[in-house]
Amino acid sequence: MTMGRGVGNPEPMSDLANFDADIRGMHKRAYQEGNLDWLRLALDSLIVNPDGRIGDFAGQQFPFDDAELVAIFKRAFETIWPDETLSEPGDEPDMEFEDMSVEDWTALVGPQT
Repeated sequence: MTMGRGVGNPEPMSDLANFDADIRGMHKRAYQEGNLDWLRLALDSLIVNPDGRIGDFAGQQFPFDDAELVAIFKRAFETIWPDETLSEPGDEPDMEFEDMSVEDWTALVGPQT
């Protein structure tokens, strides 16, 4: 989301709707690859407990701060799962984020159908 069409706007944070096409694309890809549950857990974890972790997802095109990233990720969560609620602080999924290839991810979680 932070490297897609939304950042093409000179002021991407002026309207979070700038990220809607990127959110739809992320949702579609996660669905097709069988990773929607992982995406929900990751977004929940990063939104509720961003400290020291969320900045890794800022991308290179725009200098997003942590609060802006939380706002973008929260919009994605609420768009994809409008009837779900985020975890309470301290109850968020305990996740560590690792940079890995698609092949490494598939080896870890198995082929998704």
